Amino acid sequence: MRVLVYQHSAVGRDIVVDILRNLGAFVTPIGRSETFVPIDTENIQTAQLATIQALYDEAALKHGAFDAIVSTDGDSDRPLILAIDSNTSAVCFFSGDLVGMVTAEFLGAKTIVVPISSNDAVDHGNLKDRIEPKTRIGSPYVIAGMEKALTQGKQSVCGFEANGGFLTGSDIIRNGKKLTALPTRDAVLPILAVLASAQHDKISLTTLFSRLPKRYSSAALLKQFPKSLGLAMVKRFSPSTDAICKLVFSDNSCTVFDENNKSLAASALEINILDTIRNTLLGFFSPDKGFSGITQINYIDGVRIYFANNDIAHLRPSGNADELRIYAVADTQQRADGITRMATQEPDGILRSLERYVTGS
Repeated sequence: MRVLVYQHSAVGRDIVVDILRNLGAFVTPIGRSETFVPIDTENIQTAQLATIQALYDEAALKHGAFDAIVSTDGDSDRPLILAIDSNTSAVCFFSGDLVGMVTAEFLGAKTIVVPISSNDAVDHGNLKDRIEPKTRIGSPYVIAGMEKALTQGKQSVCGFEANGGFLTGSDIIRNGKKLTALPTRDAVLPILAVLASAQHDKISLTTLFSRLPKRYSSAALLKQFPKSLGLAMVKRFSPSTDAICKLVFSDNSCTVFDENNKSLAASALEINILDTIRNTLLGFFSPDKGFSGITQINYIDGVRIYFANNDIAHLRPSGNADELRIYAVADTQQRADGITRMATQEPDGILRSLERYVTGS
């Protein structure tokens, strides 16, 4: 297999090259930098993708076509994997949660823990019956979810995040060989699993990922958005009790569930308040913006809204910065990107409109 390693400023840039070469790949390093290069393995930016495309074009002129481009973020605990379209030579980015799905399937994992922000393709494909209750966003919560699964006697336990960081909560046996548990983010394992999957089936990376359910994700944010205001926004559209983690709407009814997906009793007054929350949100995520009725709302971490047309919009203040984030999932990449664009548009996008509603300004 012919692989380009985009080194930039990643701390693991040399060891990734060494590992791939020792496993028999033809490896060419590209794009080494002595200054920090920010890499978002969850949602790569257009400018960064253009940089990688230019590096690929240059390398292909010198060395011929390649099968894949791999890299990591700066800390080298999250993978970045791109395919090359055989017809156009365009590089194709695959988000970290899709990489995690391929990796989990390659390993034969029986129990999988993911955060609520993950692409919901995981709920529709071959892994759907192996998914544990979704966790809050962040590797500590994924680790806690894996530990909980282990206490319940689950086997072959792994987890992954939307940024591609992959964790193994238990030893995993594959082809008679043992992969020792590593319950912390790993970037090399998913890189190897994706490349090995494609090589084993004698297919391209684009074909490999095309086997996954056709669900597409996008993410964006508003910077310099006070965390206190983001939390107030979440509170405004949340139930009054923390025990309620999910609402499911059907016809004229609303059913409430806890974090373990067990139904909870709710009074008529509570149901009326929850229905008001839904109707208020529909005023912002409206039909003229392409949204349909709200079928579910999840409160595991932020406010994640599910629509009847399969759109998902997830609002969440950043955990470590004054930023308000939105995650979107849809049936096409164009629609997912459109949702995040409408949400973050200045000055009258969905998020700014919600801000004015919450603050009364």
